[in-house]
Amino acid sequence: MIDVKTADRELQVYIRPQTFPVAIRMLRPGEEIPEKARRPARDFKKLSMNCQVIDMARRYGWMIALTREDHICSLGIAALGFEKPTHLHNSGTLCEGMYTETKAAGQRSEAAVDKFAPGEYATLLVSPLDRTTFEPHLVCIYANPAQVMRLTQAALWKRGGKLTSSFGGRIDCSEIIVTTMRTDQPQVILPCSGDRIFGQTQDHEMAFTIPWGQMEEMIEGLKGTHAGGIRYPITQFMEYEAKLPPKYMEANRIWEVEHGRAQFTNRDRVVAAYRRSFTDRVPTYPIVASFAGTLDGLSIEEYCTNVPKAITAMMNYYERYQPDVVLAYNDLAKEAEAFGCHVKYSDYVVPSIDQHVLNDDKTKLARLAMPDPMKTARLPGFLEQCAALVRAKPPTAIGAVAVGPWTIAMLLRNPETMLLDTFEDPQFIHDLMRVTTDFCKLWGDAIVKTGIGLSFSEPTASISLISPDNYRDFVAPYHKELVDYFKAKKVGVTTHICGTTYPIYEDLIRCGFTTVSFDLDQQADPTLHVDQLKRFMEVSKGRVVAIGNVDATRFERSTKEAMVADVRRCIDAAARHSAFILSTSCEIPPRSEPEIVKWFMDAAREYGRYDRIFDGAEPATPAV
Repeated sequence: MIDVKTADRELQVYIRPQTFPVAIRMLRPGEEIPEKARRPARDFKKLSMNCQVIDMARRYGWMIALTREDHICSLGIAALGFEKPTHLHNSGTLCEGMYTETKAAGQRSEAAVDKFAPGEYATLLVSPLDRTTFEPHLVCIYANPAQVMRLTQAALWKRGGKLTSSFGGRIDCSEIIVTTMRTDQPQVILPCSGDRIFGQTQDHEMAFTIPWGQMEEMIEGLKGTHAGGIRYPITQFMEYEAKLPPKYMEANRIWEVEHGRAQFTNRDRVVAAYRRSFTDRVPTYPIVASFAGTLDGLSIEEYCTNVPKAITAMMNYYERYQPDVVLAYNDLAKEAEAFGCHVKYSDYVVPSIDQHVLNDDKTKLARLAMPDPMKTARLPGFLEQCAALVRAKPPTAIGAVAVGPWTIAMLLRNPETMLLDTFEDPQFIHDLMRVTTDFCKLWGDAIVKTGIGLSFSEPTASISLISPDNYRDFVAPYHKELVDYFKAKKVGVTTHICGTTYPIYEDLIRCGFTTVSFDLDQQADPTLHVDQLKRFMEVSKGRVVAIGNVDATRFERSTKEAMVADVRRCIDAAARHSAFILSTSCEIPPRSEPEIVKWFMDAAREYGRYDRIFDGAEPATPAV
């Protein structure tokens, strides 16, 4: 037969309980109490209860004997048979209003409590198992649910099946002692309220009882299940590859690239900017439309009207310069043309509207037909261009440039005339904006269906043309409506506004644009000039991705030094913040110099390296 010290040692090895396993023996009347056992009434000058003395034994390591003279808990006294249950017990009165709604229910609860016969035993004797000087009737182990699970598994090692225990949520001393001794079976114990209040059993603790006669079998079960791979502490599965926070993985990716085991795609750089993170360098692209056509020898009109040639030209442009963003973009006149305006083409500048459909008669607004994106004018061709770019799957970010509601309205009416309308007929402007905003929703839906990113260009919303108050009154409400419409479809919206925009930065952010692309400040007085990129980074604080703003006019004629200096200005102003994509202040001229575009890209790729920006690595000196 196993001895108490061996049993305790094995339980410590396989279960590791936080408190001592407790040996429990019920002494019959006349049975001698060990001399070293503490007596609550005599030694503590206080009465105690079953759960308290078990807790003292498991926490303090004391041997304690609890007799009727030491006892205060009427529930525990009756359960151990130290007194005959009173009519308060038998009537359900002690349960009513606390554990049960009625006396009748209380009677059933009291009847379910296992009890020794009155006078059957006289003393509850408890002691830490390894210090026990008596042969226990049972051992009680307080443990967490995982440890109780291991004990349950050990109990079933030889016999199989299931353990059966019952729970009342009260008088768990009865289940620990009486039930275990009566059934001679291990018991899973759910500590009751009294045990938790007075025995100070913790929320995470349960208990398990083992009849002493089955302790050897229990230890064999612990050893057998342990050898079978079931252990405590619970074995954790560790042979997996963790899914770490994305930013942690981005750092790993940088090392992979540095060691030549991976590379960043153009699209990776743009995605990182939107995540407010970093790759190897600042994402970069010039805003390009007709310039792609002129590289292929096309006239501006051919590029804007011949869809197959435009698609080929844009892909050839991408292969030549490898920008991080490629745009489906031809001109800003096609939407107004779809409403009935006439487009004027040039050999040197972007297309424009020279006949405004509402210029002479604003009453025509009521008769304007809503353009069908699938059928009207050049709109279907542009959708074809978007779809072709998506199908080509360049390893870069791709987006489409459509025209926003304010600029379409101005082109329908005539900008000068519409500025007068802001004073003379503001309601007309709202009516017109209602039509153009509804069209932009329809048009944007068609573009988004191709799978490309969405941008609305609003060159005429510039504060160089209208006042900040005009933007807030006539434009912002429709911008917000448009952005909210697409946000509900989980589509982010970019906007580009020409000229001076810094007075409305907060307005643009409140509208909800995902990205804001901006021009250079165009104030006439140089002493009032504002670096709009620097100002935007100060205002936005990463809330919106910034795109900008190397001077687009430099691409027709510039020196390499001047181009490099402008690239450096932008990178110095914004790159440390992330949420930044280096680009041009506007669409580069159709007749830009191809070599200057290369200077721009080369300078961005070298000076825009994040190891230089954050680690102090010096940029290579560009050849002059």
